[in-house]
Amino acid sequence: MSTTDTREQIIKVAQKLFAQKGIENITMSDIATEANRSRRTVYTYFQSKEELLQASIEMEVMKISSAIAKVATSKLSPDKKIVKLIFVRLSYTRNVVKRNSGISSEYFNNMWIIDHIRKTFDVREIALFRTIITDGVHQGIFKVDSPDLAARFLHFCIKGIEIPYINGIVSKNKDDKFVQNFTEKVILNALGAKTE
Repeated sequence: MSTTDTREQIIKVAQKLFAQKGIENITMSDIATEANRSRRTVYTYFQSKEELLQASIEMEVMKISSAIAKVATSKLSPDKKIVKLIFVRLSYTRNVVKRNSGISSEYFNNMWIIDHIRKTFDVREIALFRTIITDGVHQGIFKVDSPDLAARFLHFCIKGIEIPYINGIVSKNKDDKFVQNFTEKVILNALGAKTE
């Protein structure tokens, strides 16, 4: 098993144990035992549970980042691409939170870790939005004076509805298709695109 595989296996085992029993109730020895590794091996990769928690969060954020990057490089037109990217982003985020629901409060007690990791993700997401919006302007689909400002504004709007979306408040009494159609109209109108 390669170094990367061993590291990922340890992270996945830690995630599973954290979700089952909570971060505070797990020791590095528990993680080593469950991963069929020695404590020494676990400590070779991670100095502490906090470091493992950070690696766990980074792994989850990278899954979201990869998913939205895939949408951004797809063959869809910019108007379809931006809406799909938003919903892929929100859906992946909701799935990550639900999968780790047993440790959500402990994740949020470590906001400095999340904030540090989030900064890199935010920069990437804004860049993807900017590229899509710029492409849309060049293709005559969007009418935006500043693709950079539009990308930043869109990013922070999406970031602001994450928790309400995850908790089902955004779509309360509405199905996902209705919310998606509504969002598409709002986003495309804001970008100056013609909607049907």
